[in-house]
Amino acid sequence: MARLTLLALLLAGMAVAYAQVDTPLQRTQALLQAVRDEQHAVYQQFQMIQSLQQAEMQSPDPAAAAYVAPGQIPNYDDTARARQEQQTRLKNYSYELQQLHARYRDLGTEATKLTEQIRMLSQDATGK
Repeated sequence: MARLTLLALLLAGMAVAYAQVDTPLQRTQALLQAVRDEQHAVYQQFQMIQSLQQAEMQSPDPAAAAYVAPGQIPNYDDTARARQEQQTRLKNYSYELQQLHARYRDLGTEATKLTEQIRMLSQDATGK
């Protein structure tokens, strides 16, 4: 859901930026800025997921955290389920972090290409 919202905002920003520029150089610069903005948003999302993962790993054993009345033994099924849920959350965090890292890297590659394109367009503009 957050990714769709981010993508919608990015596309809206690109549309506004594209409407306000008229040269290929300006369009490429606007596109580069949009890519950098998305890369920054991906980085922030990565940091948030990483914090959640670290907090989950530092949390006490979920089975020990379950409430048990004094003098009673914890239910094995409840403790096993709590541990399994924690492992599932950790796996999901790891998967999301891998996806975000790959997206960040792809955006960096795209930004590098756009920067090179801007350099070429700038040389063309000064050479004419």
